[in-house]
Amino acid sequence: MTRLAARRLLAAVSVGALAVTLTAACGGGGDAGPSGGAKQLTIWSSWLKGQPGQKFLQGVADDFEAKTGIKVTIEWKGNAAAKALLPALNGTEVPTDIIESTGGAITNALAPTGGLLDIGDVYQMKVPGTDQTVQQAVGDQAMSLSTPVDGTGAKAGGPVQIPYWASSSNVVFYNGKRFPDLVAAPPQDWDQFMAVLDAQKAKGRKPLALDGSIQSYSALYYTSFLSSIMGVDALAKASLDKSGRTWGADPGYLQAAQMVEKLARGGYFIEGYSASKFPAMENKWANDEADFNVNGTWLPGEVGSVAAPGFDFRAFPFPAVKGKKAPPLSVAVNGLGILKRAKNPDAAKQFAAFLLQRKYQEQVSSQLQDIPVIKGVPAPAPIQAVKDVFDRGDINTFRFPTGLADYLTKVFYELDDQLVFGKISAKEFVDKMVSQTAAYWQSKN
Repeated sequence: MTRLAARRLLAAVSVGALAVTLTAACGGGGDAGPSGGAKQLTIWSSWLKGQPGQKFLQGVADDFEAKTGIKVTIEWKGNAAAKALLPALNGTEVPTDIIESTGGAITNALAPTGGLLDIGDVYQMKVPGTDQTVQQAVGDQAMSLSTPVDGTGAKAGGPVQIPYWASSSNVVFYNGKRFPDLVAAPPQDWDQFMAVLDAQKAKGRKPLALDGSIQSYSALYYTSFLSSIMGVDALAKASLDKSGRTWGADPGYLQAAQMVEKLARGGYFIEGYSASKFPAMENKWANDEADFNVNGTWLPGEVGSVAAPGFDFRAFPFPAVKGKKAPPLSVAVNGLGILKRAKNPDAAKQFAAFLLQRKYQEQVSSQLQDIPVIKGVPAPAPIQAVKDVFDRGDINTFRFPTGLADYLTKVFYELDDQLVFGKISAKEFVDKMVSQTAAYWQSKN
């Protein structure tokens, strides 16, 4: 499983010569070295050797070592990094100071064990070479995404990671060469977008590409519609109602399903989407066989090598349901967590702040081809419109309760697939969500 594949579960990223500066919050002291003179630091990373992120992180580590004298050892563990660390968190010693991984792995898998350090003090440190604290640089929303929640969605302690790059999943991609008018004026609501889709259908096109084998991709339509109509917590609210009745009580749940049904049964999706094997449909889109792809900001990097000549990657955030607010960006962050039993915690904090310098954030854009977390640092041109929204803070900071992961898999995703594939109507979807939600929770008693 690649690192990009792991981010699909989101329904689930040149070294200079500035000196390191620290605030008293860290308890360290410049080149004298933190942790009472500690001169080493260990990182477990979910990158593998040869990947763009591995080269990026190694470059930062080399620069950090040159400026501080602190030797950095990185073990490239791949996506199993967080899972491999879990058993050690219960022991008296841990094998690393820092875990570098996806935000979900840090906040949802590692934080509940109690083995991660609350690093709220790092957010008050200065980013080297600036007068900004880490919190000012990344914004309150990134700090919120770095705070674990419990099974109900309530905050469970302070922040446990420092994000250094981000990606967004509910983004509409298209070929700017085919739709130059959208580059200057993207649709502001779904009615405007439907007019574009209908015009393409009239030309004999199937305008929407979708790899139906990725359930979280299929779910982007319903969850985005629902978020616009009822708010970002609507799915969690209905899912937590053990009677299931919330699904049928509010017409917003049916309205969102009706919008999906119109797409599914109206012939808007590319032929074969329901039986496709990833990445067949996104490759067809990149070859100009479909017009739009609701996907994540990593998409250009995935399909760039197979795209049609001259393909001009462009994107805009998922439009609002007419008369409602646009759904905020669904964002996943990648970051650093510090272990509570780390041998060199102050060195780890120092490295976390060091990583957020502008020159490294520019490399997130140029090398990792995704969203820098620091405000004002441009993203790659295809997703700059998404970065503008990110910098304004219009992102979804609601944290879905961790206790609902099994429910999503066994109930919501299965029924959403049937809706997206046109196998059931919107009314049938809602009725089944009512009955199967009740049955699911009854089975847990």
